[in-house]
Amino acid sequence: MLRKILGGILVVIWVFAPLASIAQEIPPGKWWLIPRLSNQLELNNEEKRDLDDLFVNSRRKLIDLKGTLERERFELENLLEKETLNEMAVMEQFEKLEKARSDLGGERFRFLLQARKILGFERYQRLKSLFREFRESRRGGARQFNKNRPPAE
Repeated sequence: MLRKILGGILVVIWVFAPLASIAQEIPPGKWWLIPRLSNQLELNNEEKRDLDDLFVNSRRKLIDLKGTLERERFELENLLEKETLNEMAVMEQFEKLEKARSDLGGERFRFLLQARKILGFERYQRLKSLFREFRESRRGGARQFNKNRPPAE
């Protein structure tokens, strides 16, 4: 039974991991309000307003979906902690948990699609490139900082 559940979890991770990596291609939060980035992407006020509206609506949905996910996770843990294990009930709850996880990922991906629609292909690619450069420069800075740091005693 436990092997089936763990196997199911691994399959879900394998399926949804690519979506998570796509979500990490653009900065989190309200990146369009960063003046330098906004200027480099040549965003106008209407586009910023559209991105703000999209962010607020998506964030509201994410809050609800995260609550649902936590509730389903709690219910599964509760079923697994009982002395007698009802395998069918555990599997049903596991499916509810995975649906909640999928819904959450779907909303995050929907936000990305809508942001891409507002920016258009060229500027979306530019955003991804700028964010990639930023992440790499921060990693390089952290490596350099750690290299010059005295060893812990």
